[in-house]
Amino acid sequence: MPDFTKYSIPARILFREKMMLNRITDSWNTYVDSRMSRDDANQIRKRLVSNRGRKIIDKKLDKKIKAYCRKAFGSSSYWPWIALYTELRGEFKEGWMPDDYYRFRLLPKVNPEKFMKFSEAKTIDYKLFNESIVAPIIFRTNGRYYNKGGTFKEISEVRKILDSIKGEVIIKPADGHSGKEIMFKKSKEIKLEELPEETDLVIQKVVSQHPELQKLYPYSVNTFRVMTYLGQDGSVEVKFIINRFGRAGIRVDNASSGGAWIYVNLDGTVETFGYDFIGNKIGQKHPDTHIQYSELKFPFIDKVISFCKEVHLSFPYVRIVGWDVFVDENEEPKLIEWNANNPFFNVIEAHFGPYFADLLEY
Repeated sequence: MPDFTKYSIPARILFREKMMLNRITDSWNTYVDSRMSRDDANQIRKRLVSNRGRKIIDKKLDKKIKAYCRKAFGSSSYWPWIALYTELRGEFKEGWMPDDYYRFRLLPKVNPEKFMKFSEAKTIDYKLFNESIVAPIIFRTNGRYYNKGGTFKEISEVRKILDSIKGEVIIKPADGHSGKEIMFKKSKEIKLEELPEETDLVIQKVVSQHPELQKLYPYSVNTFRVMTYLGQDGSVEVKFIINRFGRAGIRVDNASSGGAWIYVNLDGTVETFGYDFIGNKIGQKHPDTHIQYSELKFPFIDKVISFCKEVHLSFPYVRIVGWDVFVDENEEPKLIEWNANNPFFNVIEAHFGPYFADLLEY
């Protein structure tokens, strides 16, 4: 608590009022966000049931879900996400965590905002993780350009660096999400004056991926999303691994931008079905390359697991992280980016969880 004795009485009163107002505002924002999240779950569930022509939940199961929410989370109002999970999976699972509880209760507790925000600024990733991450050729922040080591570069120097790079580069907004506003360009064709002016940017080489990932879908870098959890004992646990891939000619693998995902077991084997962003099954083969998902082999998955545990221990200030990892032609993993704000969770929890049942106190 602040030392109020150094303030005058009016100043103390104003300070306390400001703190109280901030708490009220935060509580209201959380309430609104939770309501919106639950509305999303209800809309997705209705669409899912409508498309399928039948529903799993009857009155008896509805009562069971709401009773579980009261027991596990203190309120039956958490039921919409659990209901969606049930419809997606075809059964109810004790221990599930609803997405609104995960986002607005668990994550703020284990990922303090002052540290979580680091994952929202791609221009500092190389400073944090060095050779563990795909290095930038150039990054721009506050309107100025720098090389990967943070040395300022004049526009003429940036132009020379880009002209020396062969092939294609990727230009990413530093605070971008879900593959939005990403550009792919031949390095020599980049016109710096035409890049978005008010946006911090990262420019990287387009990397070459492992043949097994290239076989799955050759037009995007198909990354592994690895969720890790830093436990009370200081050890890092891998909660799940999925592989994300593009479809229909798109260059990014984000499910929210039209891509899809498959579930990868910790031994490197792959589950039968692919899934879209909201958790619908999309068949057993890639729609473009016709690769059977379950026949994919990822013998390097142990390296991916060890790698993610090591990088998490190098930044222990947040406890739940979603790491986006690509694997190169020599089976070596590297980070593309990381997410500590709201790592993708809900439909993976639905189909393959529960993942955080041990954190529930019921």
